[in-house]
Amino acid sequence: MSQKSKQDLRFIKNENLIRKTFREMIAETEYRKISIKELTQRAQINRKTFYLHYSSLDQLLSELQIELMSPTLEDIAKTNFPDDVEEIIQHSFHFMSSLDSVDKKILSSKGNFPDKESPSDLIREHFFKKYDCLPQYNQFESNLILTYFSVCLGVIYREWEVNDQRIPIEEMVPLATQLILHGLDGTGLLSGSRPEQFGASSSDED
Repeated sequence: MSQKSKQDLRFIKNENLIRKTFREMIAETEYRKISIKELTQRAQINRKTFYLHYSSLDQLLSELQIELMSPTLEDIAKTNFPDDVEEIIQHSFHFMSSLDSVDKKILSSKGNFPDKESPSDLIREHFFKKYDCLPQYNQFESNLILTYFSVCLGVIYREWEVNDQRIPIEEMVPLATQLILHGLDGTGLLSGSRPEQFGASSSDED
């Protein structure tokens, strides 16, 4: 085996070791409590080896988040916003509900990213460039629309998750779509008339 091949194999081995150790640590504690010093000590590598792979823990976190999101975002990239909004929501819910606890913790963690961008900002910027300027809207207006959509989707999903997914996903997707597309008006709250499809299963609680 050539010296270059040995170096390549060593690089891959260390890359996998760094990621494995990071996943073990984030399963045990909060991201903000993890340090490069502790990670390298646990992985039994030196700091210089870590910096050959990543400039910071934030870069490692960001790359893991993007890799986790890639499959579903590739599916979403084939859709058209807002025509396929329910399909986008469906992809997102199915993806998030399929993750294990460590992956969910990685995606929900926030690092000190450049310009105070959150992980979701970085992921959206990386994958949703085709939506930077929606038809009939300028870039600022488009950004507002996409921010509203992504924030609503994230908040609604988290609420569903922390409540043990008590509504079946087949009902949750159209419910989330109704809320995101029509807001309070879609709940019937403003008119005093609750739509039949709004949270049908929730009436049987406790």
